[in-house]
This record gives sequence, structure tokens and C-alpha cells, in this order.
Amino acid sequence: METRGALGDNDASRPEFRQGGGTSLIIQQNTDPMVVIRQTDHGVLTGFFAREWGNEVFSKPEPFASFCLAAAEHDNGWQEWELEPEVDPKSFAPYNFMSVPTEEHVQLYQRGIDRIVKSDLYAGLLVACHCSGLYDRARATMPGYSAKYVRAHEQHHANDFVQRLRLQQLRLKVDLRNNPATREFTDETRIKTTAQRLDALDRLSLFFCLGADHDTTIEGVPMNDAGEEADWELRGAGGHDFTLNPYPFRREPLEFAILARRIPKRRYLDDADLQSVLAVAPFYQIKYSLRPGIGRERSYAVGM
Repeated sequence: METRGALGDNDASRPEFRQGGGTSLIIQQNTDPMVVIRQTDHGVLTGFFAREWGNEVFSKPEPFASFCLAAAEHDNGWQEWELEPEVDPKSFAPYNFMSVPTEEHVQLYQRGIDRIVKSDLYAGLLVACHCSGLYDRARATMPGYSAKYVRAHEQHHANDFVQRLRLQQLRLKVDLRNNPATREFTDETRIKTTAQRLDALDRLSLFFCLGADHDTTIEGVPMNDAGEEADWELRGAGGHDFTLNPYPFRREPLEFAILARRIPKRRYLDDADLQSVLAVAPFYQIKYSLRPGIGRERSYAVGM
């Protein structure tokens, strides 16, 4: 049996490894052999970051359990695809999460949203908002945002999907506002702010899953529900150690690991060829450490 998950330290908030099958959609293609990380493990890491969110500067979003669930499960629609990953018939390279045809990956996202809605309406709403943003052309320069990879002849699939998501969001808001337990969390500004937190953690997790080989800035991260925001400055500190400024987590340093595999950088004849190579590739851990940067007071940003 194989394990999957992001590894924190030894206290009770450490995400547990889960048993099961699956293969990756995140591929670091600039290395030989290529490094392969499952899209669902990216979700596990995002969920780990969500559970660690909150300190004297960054307030916890509410409902917090729904926020954590949305972060951990925002890509769960890829689970079935990962069991039998495919090869691009034009390049003979494995499809990764950025190159899967648009018609196919909108179906994966919708399946994941519908799955979350069955257990938590608010978490489902957050993921629906997040997925809508993935196809925002204004964000097409951001790593991991689907709008960047939608081809012109596929744009109608993305447009139709976004329209369906907007209708689904409206229905979810009506149901949440009719429930006294969730009504206070359905203000449009609060929903937008909480979804922006999810977006930021998604980008943070992708940064590490894609190789963490450069410094970067994640802009417009909400600090609270009052409109204050900050730009996260993510900087290398040597090896697999990084600083994040301003720092949003309850513990420092934050230590975690990502499960990965290595496969040869070569042409794959077909899906079966790729799947057979992945089946025998051993897992290993890529360990990281994240701590506050120096001079953190200078990075509190816009909207104050």
C-alpha cells in the first residue's frame, strides 16, 4: 500500500498519511528524471496550511472547519483520473494538471465540487468560488491558473463552466442564508475574503509542489475580514528552508513534506506505458521548513 499526504510535526494537527492508490498530475518537467507529485497530495498540503492559519496578525476565517475542508478537498475531483493517468498523444509526455484538455478538467472540477457540497455546503461554496477564479483571464499569468492554459478553441468549455458555477453559487448562498447556523457567514464580502485566503494557500502549496526554485510574491492575501491585506514575500533561506513575510501561521517554524516520485524524462508510448512506470516508482519525501522573514513589519500591505 502506498501513502499520501503532507507531513507536519508530531502534534495533533499533523495531517495523517492516507492509504490508497493514485498517481500525480503535478510534474516538474525541467528535471531528469522528472519529479511527479499527485494533485490530491497538493490538496493535502493546502489543507495542512489551512489548519495552521491564524496568529495575532492573521485572523482565522469562519466557519474555520469549512475553510479547512475546502482547502484540503478543493482538488478531490482528480482522484479518479489519477488512478489511470494519461499521455498526451501529440507530445508523448504525461498530461499534467496544466495540460489536461479543458473539456476534461472542467468535468473533474465539477465532480469535486459536487462531492464537497454533499458534506459541507459552505466548503462547497468556497471551492466553487475558487474554481471560478481559476478561469479568470485577468489571472492568466499566475502559475497553476487554468485560464493560462485554455486554448482558443476550448474557451467555450471554460465559459460554460463558469456560468454553471455562478448559478451553483447562487443556489448555495440561498440554502446557507436559510440556515440560522450559517447565515452570518454569507455576507458577500466575507465569502470573497475567505475564498481569497483559499486562493493564497492554493498558490503557496503549488509553489512547493512545482519545485520551489525561485523567490515569489503572493499578492492581496486577506489578514482579517475588515479589508486589510498583505503581500506575502516568499524567499529562499538555503536548501529547502524558506521564509514567508508576513507570516500567517500559528507555529514557527512550520515543517512539512511532500510525497513524490521520479520517472524518466522520455517519450511514453501510451497510457499503459506511463502507468506501468509509475506503478513501480518508489515514493520519497521532499521536506521543507517555513518560518517568518526578518523585518516582517515592512510587508503589511494594501487595504489598511
